[in-house]
Parts: sequence; C-alpha cells; structure tokens
Amino acid sequence: MAQPTLRFLGATGTVTGSKFLLETGGTRILVDCGLFQGLKELRQRNWEPLPVPPAEIDAVVVTHAHIDHSGYLPRLVRGGFEGPIFCTPATRELLGLLLPDSGYLQEEEARYANKEGYSKHKPALPLYTKEDAQHTLTHLRTLDFDREVELVPGIRAAFHPTGHILGAAFAVLDFEGRRLAVSGDLGGYDKDLMRGPAPLPKGMHYVLAESTYGSKRGADPSVPDQLGATMVPVLERGGVVVIPAFAVGRTSVLLYHIRRMQDRGAFPDVPVIVDSPMAVDSAKIYQRYRHEHNLQLEDAGGSGSLLNPRQTRFVRKPEESKRLNELDGPAVIISASGMMTGGRILHHVRTRVSDPRNLILLVGYQAEGTRGRALLEGKRELKMFGEFVPVKAQVAAIQGMSAHGDSDDVVAWLRTADPAPRKVFLVHGEAGGLRAMSERIVSELGFSCHTPKYLEAVEL
Repeated sequence: MAQPTLRFLGATGTVTGSKFLLETGGTRILVDCGLFQGLKELRQRNWEPLPVPPAEIDAVVVTHAHIDHSGYLPRLVRGGFEGPIFCTPATRELLGLLLPDSGYLQEEEARYANKEGYSKHKPALPLYTKEDAQHTLTHLRTLDFDREVELVPGIRAAFHPTGHILGAAFAVLDFEGRRLAVSGDLGGYDKDLMRGPAPLPKGMHYVLAESTYGSKRGADPSVPDQLGATMVPVLERGGVVVIPAFAVGRTSVLLYHIRRMQDRGAFPDVPVIVDSPMAVDSAKIYQRYRHEHNLQLEDAGGSGSLLNPRQTRFVRKPEESKRLNELDGPAVIISASGMMTGGRILHHVRTRVSDPRNLILLVGYQAEGTRGRALLEGKRELKMFGEFVPVKAQVAAIQGMSAHGDSDDVVAWLRTADPAPRKVFLVHGEAGGLRAMSERIVSELGFSCHTPKYLEAVEL
C-alpha cells in the first residue's frame, strides 16, 4: 500500500501561496489555498494549473483568512472543486469580507489595465471575479477550536488557536496512525491584540512550521514610542502620513495605539481616515469574538471604543476615497493592502509619495517583489498603474506590529511538542529566515528539520 505523501504547492522559499496537499488512501486534502504575491514569477503561478485537478481534491482546510492562505479558493472552485472548505467561525466571517473584495480587486485591476493599455494581455482578465468569490463562500463549513471532526472517512482534523488574527488556527490531521500539524501563521506570546498560540497536542509525528521572521529574535522597541517618533514630526509640519495596513488586525491595532497615545497627550488630535470598508466590518467582528483577543473595547472614557482615535473617519464609497486626494495635512490615511499589492492604498501612495512633507509608514512584513519591499529597500521610484512614480516622501518602518511571532515564538511553540516530532518542515519564509530557523531548531531543540522545494513531495 502506498505511503501517505505531502506535496508542497506553495509557500516554499516565499511567504505567500500557502498550499499543502496531503494524499492518503486515495483521498486528497488541501491545507490552505493561498495566492502567490510579490515577484512576477511567483504571481504567474496563480495562473498555472495545479498539479492535481481541483475536482480530484476531496476537502480543503483553511488555517486563517489572509489572502496568501485563502485567496486561491475562488480559482479552485472555478476550476471544478466541489467539496467542503473547513475553517473556524471567525475565519468564515472574515472570508466573507476578504474573498469578495479580492475578486472585486481582480476585476478592477483587469478593467483599469484594459482602460490604460498597460497589460501585455489583450484583453486583461481577472484571475476570478467577485461572483466567483461569493459562490466559494457556499462551500465553507465551520469547525470550532479544539473540536475534532472527520473530514472524510479515515482523516480526522482539529483546529487550535495560533493568535495570529481572529480565527487563526494550526490544523492537526490524523490519518493512518500519523499526526500532522500545519502551523498556518503563528502569532507571538506577548502581543497587544491577540492571545498566544496554543501548545501542540501530544504525539505529533510531523509539523509544518512557518518561518516568516525566522531570522528575527529579541524584543522590539515600544510600538507607541516608534509611532510617536516617526509620525508626530510629520504631522507637526503639516504633512500626511499614509499607512498601508492589512484591514484585518493591523488597522485595529494602529487605531488602538493612536487612541491610547492621544489619551496621554502624546499624539495630536488630527484627522485619522480609515479608507477601507473591510476594516470597518472587521472591527465589528472583533467585537463578536472578544474571547480570542486582549483588547478592552469599551473603556475609552465614554467616547466609544479604544479602536477610535478622536477624529476618526471611516470611508466606504469610492467617491469619498477619491476626494481624499485633495485632503490637506496634517492627517493620517490608513488603507489596504499592507504590502501595496493592490487596493485603494495605491492611489493614496501615488498621490502623496512624491511630496517630501509626507511619510509612507510601513507597519508589517513586506514580501520580496512587493511595492512595500521596494520602499523598505530605499528604491527611489515605484511602478504603479503602468508608470514609474518618483519617491520623495519620507519612508519609515515600525518594528513589532506584525501579527507574526518571531523565531523565539516559533521555537517556543515547537518546544511544546511531546515527544519530539519525526520531522519539522519549514515553510512560509524567504531564504534567510528559513536558514536561520532551521539552524535554531536543530541546535536548540534537536529536531530533524527539512526545508522543502516548490512542488516537492515527501512520504510520511
């Protein structure tokens, strides 16, 4: 009888495109189903057919809602997948926001490329549509934390919290006498927003561990101190601070910190515009899932939520968003996406990035090949909408706001394994982080470790 195999269809040598295919006893389970982002060669993989036809996949398990773990789902369903997609209840609610938005952005990007004529494809087409995404939502099935269920005959699964964003989980799969844990994205053990990861259940034979910050360890400077040092001088000179931030999680933490700083007189009362309908809706979901996070949402002195700085304005309509181009400083504009791969943030950056009075503030991981990474590396021009825009604004990055844990957190999580797993597979990282993470796991934990390549298959 053939051994179970695990095929790495993404998140190998990169932090995006998470897809791991478990094949056992004639059954195929896909764990995560994310989009590749960043470098063009990676993004082109989104258009390539999967090694296994979608119709031959029996079920999908999604660790959390971020697009690099979930954004390929509509393409999978469009390609013929008909099975269930398992996720936690909070993840289901967030996917209800993120996937239709992703489909809309795919359509908008294709429409704009056709209008401006900068695509090599005639006509440019979306990877999938908003309608495709809406249909995908009908496949979602929820599974509460710490509750085991039979996905298909012979394969059982359970979700356990990772503390990354609302609903984020590591998945444990039991099959043919083997136990496999897939980390998804791990949060940290000392974060302002989310609670720390749950320990690994006993008896793990194999663990897939993320390595986004595999080369980073040690405490970061105070986030409020960093925000004050970078933002306040810009606002005092009348500039505009533009912050690319993921709508789910990161925006909430930013608003939380700004409000707390205002309450102690460390941040000016300037307009704070959140140009992201999704951020508004996700904040409501945080209200409903208070047991998953640390925020005290109703202790702002009778003035509402700590998620609301005193002059906060939420923008929903595209017309309102466009009018922000005429907004004079001082002001703060927060918009998605966090790595500037698409969305309304591109228009705000294009409007503000050539003015030296302004600041583009990066507050999360910037994957290789993204515009955020280009700014982080000091590039003096950005390619946006088919043209190059000069970068004259100040650029700064805040440490410690990522929803990911660092290598200390990953090691601490792996240390909860009892007994030691047969093998740890390192995924979801770039070369330096993967190498550093592997060295730590081997030297400090004594675990056997392997860093798989794209499309590699291993027997379990």
